[in-house]
Amino acid sequence: MVFMNYRPERQKFQKEKDEKKIDLFQLKNKNNTEVFLTNYGARIVSFLFNDRNNNPVDVNLGHASIDEYLEPKGNFYGCVIGRVCNRIGGAEFTLNGKNYQLNPNIPNNLLHGGENGFHTKVFDVENTGDNFLKMTYHSEDGEEGFPGNVKVKVSYTLTDEDALEILFEAESDEETPFNITNHAFFNLNGEGNGNMLKHQLQIFAEKYLPVTENVVPNGTLESVENTPFDFREVKTIGQDINAENHQVVLGSGFDHTYVLKEAFDSELLHAAKATGDLTGIVLDVYTDQPGVHLYTGNFMDETHTLKSGKTDGWREAFCLETQHFPDAVHHNHFPSVILKPGDKFASKTVFKLSNK
Repeated sequence: MVFMNYRPERQKFQKEKDEKKIDLFQLKNKNNTEVFLTNYGARIVSFLFNDRNNNPVDVNLGHASIDEYLEPKGNFYGCVIGRVCNRIGGAEFTLNGKNYQLNPNIPNNLLHGGENGFHTKVFDVENTGDNFLKMTYHSEDGEEGFPGNVKVKVSYTLTDEDALEILFEAESDEETPFNITNHAFFNLNGEGNGNMLKHQLQIFAEKYLPVTENVVPNGTLESVENTPFDFREVKTIGQDINAENHQVVLGSGFDHTYVLKEAFDSELLHAAKATGDLTGIVLDVYTDQPGVHLYTGNFMDETHTLKSGKTDGWREAFCLETQHFPDAVHHNHFPSVILKPGDKFASKTVFKLSNK
């Protein structure tokens, strides 16, 4: 196992897009834990943490320059996803009697806000300091087919307890679907150190959302008991990832949302806990969102070059995307994702690192 220090260089991130300046920002705490962020897509570029042997490990997959994020084959590494994360089945929805047709960016569906979703936008930097960065974005009425002007704020804070706290806030002048997440790709053995199939994982959920052939929730909430989706007790991510189970086959692995609660409130819950098998680095995820989506790098195909100089191999990373349930616009019994004028959306997610 090779430990390398993948601190990105600021000058490689300084560029203009859409008449806005892109830059790189560094957060650091008293433990020398570091987070590098860019305002392009409000994304995490690096998350450096010392393992039990005091080796700096970058647990977040990303690129060494902004040019790689800007390429047409660009991806969702570390970014904020919106206006609606995950999938909208049929790339359409009806709101207040009006049908909205969206532009599908994968067959039959809208994925992660569309081709020009939040991950492609340059956020405005509102304020920054040694351990925090606050950014805003104005999503205009009609953007990617969605109604209403939405003001979005994303705040990152790195605490002295090695927790990266993410606060999402939003307001709209019209009713509109809104479901936001951060799409960090984690490998707790460090970027460039192979797949994460031997990572241990625990998800604190009794139910998950089965999907259709288009990997969109079918509307049911099913028990994880006696299924490959049961992570209530610790097991490796790879233990059941190739199980002969119809849902696993549909997702080409795990690509499903777990039910943390069936209504949205401000209570912060312990959603998941993962441990790197080689480093002993532990990631704890906390959120007030109703769900957490587990994605196990099923479509990673060595298309992109990482900071380490290596390509992103199959299942080299996993994601724990905190969010409302996917395709909620088509399921009235799911917690609503409709943001109304006068309402102030606020949600918190925490990625906390420690050593085993």
